[in-house]
Amino acid sequence: MKIKPLILATAMSSLTLSASVMAETVFNGDQIQGKPVITKLDVESLAPGKNHEFYFRVAGQNNAGQHYYLPVSVLKGEKTGKKVMFTAGVHANEMNPYLTVHQIKQQLAEQPLSGTVTIVHQFNIPGLIANVREFVPSGPVKVNENLNRQASIEQAKTSGQIYSHSIWNDLLKDNADYAVDMHTANPTTFPLFAYTDLSDPAVKEMTRQFDIDVAFSSKSNVTVDGAYSAIGVPAFTLEIGSRDVYEPELVDRAVWGSMNFLRHIKVIEGAVETSTAAVETEHWEDVRAEFGGFVVPRVKLLDKVTKGDLMFVQYDAFGHEVKRYTSPNDGVVIQVIQNPMAESGSQLGSIVY
Repeated sequence: MKIKPLILATAMSSLTLSASVMAETVFNGDQIQGKPVITKLDVESLAPGKNHEFYFRVAGQNNAGQHYYLPVSVLKGEKTGKKVMFTAGVHANEMNPYLTVHQIKQQLAEQPLSGTVTIVHQFNIPGLIANVREFVPSGPVKVNENLNRQASIEQAKTSGQIYSHSIWNDLLKDNADYAVDMHTANPTTFPLFAYTDLSDPAVKEMTRQFDIDVAFSSKSNVTVDGAYSAIGVPAFTLEIGSRDVYEPELVDRAVWGSMNFLRHIKVIEGAVETSTAAVETEHWEDVRAEFGGFVVPRVKLLDKVTKGDLMFVQYDAFGHEVKRYTSPNDGVVIQVIQNPMAESGSQLGSIVY
């Protein structure tokens, strides 16, 4: 059966219009604290030469019938260029990433851009309100969810999965040529550290612009950076110190690395400094508590240890020493317990080698 030319032309026109509409940033007409609310972001559709600020309304509602809203900034240059995504707060009680992206935005506001930088300032709003790491459901069944284990989930059933699905599909997925997801250690300390795929040349080159202490090579398709890597967008997880605290030296270094990377891909102008992490490896070992009690570290971050070196001493409720924990291998200390209380099986620290 032949299709009449007019009908075919009309059908093609409708498809084109539909694709155009789907690609647009969708404003729902609401405002929160003077900021427009969006339900879908397409940075290509935004006016160039402006710093845009939105609240992104996540799909799904809490048990009061209300939505969650994420603060999002899009800094779009007059000239075209690469699209970069910075996300903070996937794990909500990790403070350094919030303060890092604030400073990135402040520095970018002072100079011309060639390209677009999108910042998701606060990713996990329910967790942030509760001051915990995970997504916290509002309903009577309190099963918290790790949003960094379901970043691009396809079957959205639980409230946390609906939340993740909405953010990935309507905010993150189509708006980046590169992505950096910012975290901290939990519950131990961390230096400036990267979970990254060193087997991917583009990701490896990207990581080396950040002057990090340790790069640990790993792959995952359930994390935010893994979700991006799975669709061909170079990405890695940048760990910036410890949870619940502000560590200005590490934040400053993370900001410097982010700006250096933006210079590297010519989003901003300036000299680039490429470095190699002190340690690039895929070998990692934890030291875990055998008993419950109080633990005193005998090592610091980035200490070099040899197999058998003393790392931790544990005491019982009466102050008697119950265990000395030594290094399982030659290596570099990358994690140390923060809270001195530990139960059997608790992670006390880690080394890479």
